[in-house]
Amino acid sequence: MDRYFEYDRLINEEDFCNFTKEQDMLKEYIDAGDCVKVFGPRNFGKTSMVKNIIARKWEAEKHKIRAVIYVDFFSIESIDNISFELTKAFGQALSNKKNLFEQGMDWVKKLKNVRPVWQPATSGDGLGEFSIRTENNEAVVDFELIFKNIHRLQKNKKIEFLIIMDEFQEIAKIKGAEAKMRGALQEFSCNIPVVILGSKQHILSEIFDRPQAPFYSWGITLEMKYISYQHYHNYINKRFLLAKKKIDETNARYLQDKLNRIPEAINRLCDFIARNSKSTEINGTIIDNQMKEFIDRSRSIYEENFARFRSNHRKVLLAFAKLGTVTGVSGQDFLKEVPQVSKSGVTEIVRKLLDDSIISRNSNDKGEWQYQIADPFMREYLINYKLI
Repeated sequence: MDRYFEYDRLINEEDFCNFTKEQDMLKEYIDAGDCVKVFGPRNFGKTSMVKNIIARKWEAEKHKIRAVIYVDFFSIESIDNISFELTKAFGQALSNKKNLFEQGMDWVKKLKNVRPVWQPATSGDGLGEFSIRTENNEAVVDFELIFKNIHRLQKNKKIEFLIIMDEFQEIAKIKGAEAKMRGALQEFSCNIPVVILGSKQHILSEIFDRPQAPFYSWGITLEMKYISYQHYHNYINKRFLLAKKKIDETNARYLQDKLNRIPEAINRLCDFIARNSKSTEINGTIIDNQMKEFIDRSRSIYEENFARFRSNHRKVLLAFAKLGTVTGVSGQDFLKEVPQVSKSGVTEIVRKLLDDSIISRNSNDKGEWQYQIADPFMREYLINYKLI
């Protein structure tokens, strides 16, 4: 059975909900060759919007050869990891450019201090695989050298590039990576658009808002905030109609709030309801029951995840589950929920949970920091099975 709602994969434009204003703004910035940082919580559709929608349109827009260098820094642990990911991304971006290779290989002569490698296709279906290696024939090329060659190719009007770096905040944990990356990017003298995606607000603030940081005041900021209740209500009903169901505005708002207004989580639960509920009118009771059934089917996974935390970490998580959204984790209202843990201990635990994306931090309309459990399904599990 086909899904009624999309999740667990990059979303195509026809399945993507809203953010039209952000899409238009980002397109303008990229066309102007700007540097942009796109912020938003995890599972908000940043990668789908940038990579699957905007970048695809940009790449196909002109008769000129365009290439998108997309790299994900989620699991990097060293500068060599950064270089590995960019080496791989550079090769992949050029390997599928049939029109580039049809024009001959003169453009390869513009590459400097690297060895181009061409692996012919094993069947007649593909173009083969292009990659670069060091002059000593090593598989990983220093990312500064990759950026220099990207610049050379664009400056010589051979290829136009768009560089996308996802989960960019992860470079902050690598000593010297921020300064080295900033130095490499500022060498571009032609308008090569660079888009940075990030989801951990507390780390992104350290990278971009601290005056001593290499990336201080770098780029234009584009923040993906909550989709309006009305827009998501219309989107849900459009999908529910395929399953002969509907939901009114009040209950749609209740569902969105229950899932922290996170698009991925909303789509996941709505698809479960569309497949499993026998009711045509979806109300709050049905939402609660379907949520519980959804959690029950994966309960062992949540049990195992919760069991991995230390005792004091569990206490802090249970406090978040009980209170929902917390403004000020060092305030008395929150601390009284974990009386067995010191104030400094809570602060340290919260920082660790933020680093591991177990909880998230975002600013509200008043400019205050708000904290909550990042996965709304985990919170529901804790409420149903761990809170008295």
